[in-house]
Amino acid sequence: MRVRPFVWFILIMSCVGVLLFAVMLPTDVPATMQVRLVEPPTAQQLTTLTFHLTDPQGLPIDQAYVVSSAAMTNMNMVAPQSQVTEVGRGTYIAQFQLYMAGPWAITVTVQAPGFALLRQTVLVQVL
Repeated sequence: MRVRPFVWFILIMSCVGVLLFAVMLPTDVPATMQVRLVEPPTAQQLTTLTFHLTDPQGLPIDQAYVVSSAAMTNMNMVAPQSQVTEVGRGTYIAQFQLYMAGPWAITVTVQAPGFALLRQTVLVQVL
């Protein structure tokens, strides 16, 4: 029994297609984010949140796109958009004016090229 050249062609093209798909499929690696409040938040001053981004080997991640937001958990109130500043070596600072005492949820979302999307929420009690 002889296999026709057309069948060989289909088999080879299928293998090449699978290999190209595997190579072209982007895979994002996980990253870690450590979030810390600089001091206990009060309604009279800015609340400063620092966070540090690292890859799986512990190397800092710079030039990430960062979006942060803050909202009260017990009522429909949000803080004005924060300014996020890149300090360097994977460290970023976000400042909020949490102008009312009570429970707040601060959410930080980070996207860096080649890394999976990170989202972390910190619950704080403003005095």
